Amino acid sequence: MRIIGLAVLLATVGGGAEKAPGGKSWGVERRSYNDPVTGLRVVEITAEGVHADNLYYHFSNFTADNRYLLFQSKRTGTAHIYRYAVASGEIVQLTDEAGVAAASACPDPTEAKRVYFMRGAELRALDVETFEQRMVGVIPGPSLGGHGQPSVSGDGKWITVTKKPDERTWEIGVIEVATGAYRTVIRQGFQIGHVQHSPKSDAIFYVWETGGYAPQRSWLVQRDGTGNRPMYTPVDPKTWLTPQKEWLTHEAWVAGTGDMTMVNDKVGVMVVKEDGSARLVREGRYWHVAARPDGKWLAIDDNEGRIWLAETATGNVRLLATGYRDKVRAVHAHLSFDRKGRYIQFHTGRTGETVALIDLEQLPGGVYEWGR
Repeated sequence: MRIIGLAVLLATVGGGAEKAPGGKSWGVERRSYNDPVTGLRVVEITAEGVHADNLYYHFSNFTADNRYLLFQSKRTGTAHIYRYAVASGEIVQLTDEAGVAAASACPDPTEAKRVYFMRGAELRALDVETFEQRMVGVIPGPSLGGHGQPSVSGDGKWITVTKKPDERTWEIGVIEVATGAYRTVIRQGFQIGHVQHSPKSDAIFYVWETGGYAPQRSWLVQRDGTGNRPMYTPVDPKTWLTPQKEWLTHEAWVAGTGDMTMVNDKVGVMVVKEDGSARLVREGRYWHVAARPDGKWLAIDDNEGRIWLAETATGNVRLLATGYRDKVRAVHAHLSFDRKGRYIQFHTGRTGETVALIDLEQLPGGVYEWGR
């Protein structure tokens, strides 16, 4: 890996906290309804017609202490980062300055109050209670942009970032939280996407992003730049490959196990180990999947706008909710669990774009023991 020198380091690391213009309370807007098919209660966190969207779902959108759900909203005309207090329902705006890439927000899994986000090439840390900010580091040039969503290592010491150095090259880098130093991990001659640091190892996952089939979509590289390889096992290619080419998509690490969940196009939901071995958990045409932190249960949705709960060991499913998307609001659910596995959170377009929660404690008959 290439390390940016001391002069650059000193120029890029903030010397202290900055008071940010966030902190406005929007009060409590949440409302609920009973799903017409399942009868389960679904909570929508904003008032009807008030835009909200979740963050990308390859990590939990909840703060490390599980007190707040983080989301983005364009309610003021520009996308900013907000917090929703699970206990009270209060919504507080966390940013209000220009240039915030709200969709890049990423909670620190090791620090209850900290969330990271990009502002141009700057990686910034935000305190969700005091609203103070500090600059952690800067992605150095040359760059044509391509600064995607950061991803934090399981120990909170490293943050993966991306850039596009030129028209033909994409780069993954890491920023060390303690020093702000930037290091190049790898460069590729194709568009890189879905970059995610493993919660359990030094591995970084990324994809060859084509918007569809890729000759080889899924890749792993170590944080020091070694060991770059396709993430599949040649023992049984039928477990990985759809006809002609690979398209396993909508990938997410499992926080507590270091496995990954993926959707195999037109085949089903899979759990994949870091060595590339894979198991088909549930056949069917599903769209997104994410695991409870311990990996024992999966939240899944499909293109028909239905939310499912699946037991990983058996593949058995239970329908939770319906009607989150239609032809007018063709939203992606991008669903995930909270840090403890009690709630499923997802993007819904039922009556307008907002974020919804399902409390799994309401399931009758002991079907789901969320604390086990």
